[in-house]
Amino acid sequence: MFPETPHLPVNAKVRFTKERLSVLTAPDRRQLEGRVGVVQSYWQETKKPTVYWPQDGNRVELRLMRVDPRHLELVEEAPAAAQPEPQISDDTDGNKRLSQSELDDLFG
Repeated sequence: MFPETPHLPVNAKVRFTKERLSVLTAPDRRQLEGRVGVVQSYWQETKKPTVYWPQDGNRVELRLMRVDPRHLELVEEAPAAAQPEPQISDDTDGNKRLSQSELDDLFG
């Protein structure tokens, strides 16, 4: 049975596993070894991400689509999206209540 495919969140920092790098040609291995890329999106409805590596010294910018996530390892989690805390307003009785728009923002 195949190992479960890991889910890598969008904006997570990843790199190729040592096992995957070991089967690449020498030029490809030099281009990818030690580089940290960012998961940008997922290819249509698949579980295979598009990963972007920025230019690094003499290594060119690289974007690979439909990368098998089993060949990647997580370096750093995606930064949590900063969501503002809802503001609680006073009603006429002095009770703290959320407005409809605040509830919509809180529960989406």
